[in-house]
Amino acid sequence: MTLAIRIGALDPAGKEASLGAILGVGALFALFANPIFGHLSDRTRSRFGRRKPWLVGGVVIGSVCQVVIAYASDLWIIGIAWCVAQVAYNALLAALFAVVPDQVPEHQRGVVSALSGMSVYIALLIGSAVISLTGTASNAMFLVPAAVCLLAVLAFGFLFKDRPTHEDAASAGGGFVELASSFWVNPLRHPDFGYAWLSRFLVFLGFAVLTSYQVYYLTDHLDIAETEIGRTMFVSALITTAAVVLASLLSGLLSDRAGRRKPFVMMAAVAYALGIAIIIFANGLMVFYAGIAVSSIGFGVYLAVDQALVVDILPDRETHAAKNLGVFNIASVVPQSIAPAIAPSLLAIGSATGQNYSLLYAVAAASAFLGAIAIVPVRGAR
Repeated sequence: MTLAIRIGALDPAGKEASLGAILGVGALFALFANPIFGHLSDRTRSRFGRRKPWLVGGVVIGSVCQVVIAYASDLWIIGIAWCVAQVAYNALLAALFAVVPDQVPEHQRGVVSALSGMSVYIALLIGSAVISLTGTASNAMFLVPAAVCLLAVLAFGFLFKDRPTHEDAASAGGGFVELASSFWVNPLRHPDFGYAWLSRFLVFLGFAVLTSYQVYYLTDHLDIAETEIGRTMFVSALITTAAVVLASLLSGLLSDRAGRRKPFVMMAAVAYALGIAIIIFANGLMVFYAGIAVSSIGFGVYLAVDQALVVDILPDRETHAAKNLGVFNIASVVPQSIAPAIAPSLLAIGSATGQNYSLLYAVAAASAFLGAIAIVPVRGAR
């Protein structure tokens, strides 16, 4: 939201293309960073453990980049800082995601994954509340969330009991060939992983299409004044958080209790697609909020159960958890590059002003629905 607002102020005539370029290039950096740093985290030898060095280093560098973005008045500087931030935060995330297979037993993964997925939307709610208080004309809209992130991750790093690996031969580094393998898990040898990857890719493509241009959808399609964007996004985040928290916790508990993942993933993706379809026909904020609620229920269930499903079928979980999760998280990152690249073209079809949001969100809904179908062939999880 803040990046879209800042770019819209610096380049009002070409804001869609500028935002798409910065988000797209940044996502490409994230695409490489997540599996590389996941691999490096797995192979790190340190008295602090495998994960802590990357957690701390990533959040410090990412926070510095947020400060640069806050005070920059040039699109090139913002773009470069955004790319470096993507690398730093993905180094952090690669280590953070690996904590689940490192330390959480199988019978608790649904609940823990639910809490993890739920936290994303709690963060969005807090962030939207901060923006509604700071306004969109102040650099505090960048600095306050960055400070919260820095303090939270440093606190987790201090409390987190990572296993020291400075005398662990299994953590020794590898060469270039091994590093290149950070981007690959053979889908022929591990077909379940391949199908789960495809499902995540399609669902997150729908998510990226929906969220990347939401600010411009509200201002250009629903005629929401820019001064009201902060409040509108806060209400949207409040609805989203309530729906995700309830859906994540309930589905995580039910999934662990039933010992089943696939039915929840399929229902979640279908509900998410339905929510996007409602947004397509929105002619006012109330219908928009209804679509956000339905899609958030679906996405909450998906985040809770999909991560648990992937951990259940993860190849080489004991030795290459972060690396293989990094490969899986490429399915979350690639859509962030594709969505900004295809969105301007879709918006321009049949619209002289480049505002065909119906087509844009129809593609998002179709992608999420296909993501539900892609999970059907998975055999290693019920």
